[in-house]
Amino acid sequence: MKNDAAARKAPGALVEGPREPRLFAEYPALSRVVPWLPLAVTPTPVERCTAIARYLGRDDVWMKRDDLASPLFGGNKVRRFEHILADAKERGAREILTVGGLASTQVTATILFGRALGFDVTSVLFDQPITSFARRSLLVQASAGGRLIHGGGYARTAILTAREIARARKAYFVPPGASGPMANLGYVGAAFELADQVARGEMPRPDLIVLPAGSGGTVAALSLGMMLLGWPTTVIAARITERFACNRVTLRLLVEATAQKLARHAGSRVLRRNLPPPRFEVDHGVAGRGYGHPTPEALEAAPEVTRLLGVPGEITYSGKALVGLRRACVAHPGKTILLWNTLSATWPEPSIGPEALPPAFHRFFEGDVPI
Repeated sequence: MKNDAAARKAPGALVEGPREPRLFAEYPALSRVVPWLPLAVTPTPVERCTAIARYLGRDDVWMKRDDLASPLFGGNKVRRFEHILADAKERGAREILTVGGLASTQVTATILFGRALGFDVTSVLFDQPITSFARRSLLVQASAGGRLIHGGGYARTAILTAREIARARKAYFVPPGASGPMANLGYVGAAFELADQVARGEMPRPDLIVLPAGSGGTVAALSLGMMLLGWPTTVIAARITERFACNRVTLRLLVEATAQKLARHAGSRVLRRNLPPPRFEVDHGVAGRGYGHPTPEALEAAPEVTRLLGVPGEITYSGKALVGLRRACVAHPGKTILLWNTLSATWPEPSIGPEALPPAFHRFFEGDVPI
């Protein structure tokens, strides 16, 4: 849907409008060509991480609370879906098809927001280590009305996903992580939102921004945002997935693709000037064996997530993000560090039990599991 005043009050919006995206205020031409729905409650707050000062070894670390981006389900997918799901509506899609791990927050967010906006949602799920977080994710996804297909390994998941794409030819496909140039624009705007908060004195300008990185879209978009702001801030990607999916090459390509998308539609000479190169680093020391696999450090950090946010910690995203944050604190004494919290602090309660899931998922609820 095009973004005139009427569109900002479009049926299906989950927050009260009108509200203009921060990036549209910066580059007004975007509002005429980039689809958008108001889903996020912004600006999200910034605050000190005093609740985990002992774990970090310092009390001058800050946090951007994107875990509070929506009362339905927070985290870093909400800003993306403002564009993705608006695009799906504009294209007349009735079904969303996506793929991810058993505990994928992208899959959970796709189902929750997609169903709230009236879409049917099908997800193909590949295996990962089972935790209580994964079990809760599956129950929430099914309770919201998502159609869950067990993919198993990566190869079989790819085959089943291709089969579903062929079945639902008019379905709108959301790739793993919901990363892509259009979706990433939500986090370029978030960088300007942070700049506004710094200008208002809500926190000092960060020297480093730390966040977990799976598909890498948020890291790439924030890096581009820092370039556009002219800030010397470095974005540190705490890699939580396999190295082939998140590395300097993949992130650099995402930065370039997002910059090209912005330049193509913004119509601003600002984007045609010589921008500085992106400033990001990839911390490969927190992932362990790969996506969803527990590490001793992440298991130790998970209770600190609870102290920080007041919600149960887990080891796939937030636990490893805190490990990356502590590593950054040790490596960069005296620097102002911002943790960009990308996991939701709000979860709907599941309304079904494991027995209501498709039979292929029943075995994931057998026995005890780690946090």
